[in-house]
Amino acid sequence: MKYIEQVLEFELFEIGGFSISVYNLLLVVIIFFAVKGITHSLDLVVKKRLQKKGLTDEGRSSSITQILKYIIYVVGFFITVQSLGINVDLILGVFAALGLGIGFALQDVFKDLISGIIILFEGNVSVGDILEVDGLIGTVKEIKLRTSLIRTRDGIYIVVPNNRIVNEKVVNWSTNTKITRFNVTVGVAYGSDVEKVKELLLRSVTENPEVSKRPRPMVFFKEFGDSALQFEIHYWVEDTWETEVIKSDLRFTIDKLFRENNIQIPFPQRDVHLIQK
Repeated sequence: MKYIEQVLEFELFEIGGFSISVYNLLLVVIIFFAVKGITHSLDLVVKKRLQKKGLTDEGRSSSITQILKYIIYVVGFFITVQSLGINVDLILGVFAALGLGIGFALQDVFKDLISGIIILFEGNVSVGDILEVDGLIGTVKEIKLRTSLIRTRDGIYIVVPNNRIVNEKVVNWSTNTKITRFNVTVGVAYGSDVEKVKELLLRSVTENPEVSKRPRPMVFFKEFGDSALQFEIHYWVEDTWETEVIKSDLRFTIDKLFRENNIQIPFPQRDVHLIQK
């Protein structure tokens, strides 16, 4: 027993009056694996808790897990520091000095960090949500403290600073109701049978299996354009991710129905009058 105590108290190295013993090193290793084990099992525990409450939101589960992991990392860090005999006040003082010294140079980084905390706590954006950022639509794959990882329809992964998600105009399609409304615009030649146009547009969406039957689709006669009569067909879909495919299918169908019924889709035209002198 005495031999074990001697081994644990054996100093590995000493720098400026600060020494690390075998006991300190062993304690750090135990704390490290304890933190790793706790964070590893967090995801399963959080999911079970949410399922007991009747909640199955994968994005919210991931966000809660991420918050708890950061808290455990911070607590584990301070426990490790104390176990080594380092004054915590000194560490906080160093962080404060560094914050003052490099704060101006890292303003954007701090903004992203604060934004990441806001995102994780508010839950307005979660893993699995479909976001539209600068015209690009993608699925949120990961939310970290400083950045979020978004996968676009092209399979490209984009790293977006959290500051942009919080402060800029970002559309979250997943926070809407189960179905979302979209529209397709089409112009027809002057002199066309507008009632027939309305009938064909409604037929194009009712025949598409991806379009929801409720609410009912609606056709709007938008305006008398320079070269065409402008119509919009509004419809609802459940699978927001496939909206571009659905729009394309509808345009194919509309073109086919218009050709079969002699409805012309005009191209821009201009009348040129020549004056002879």
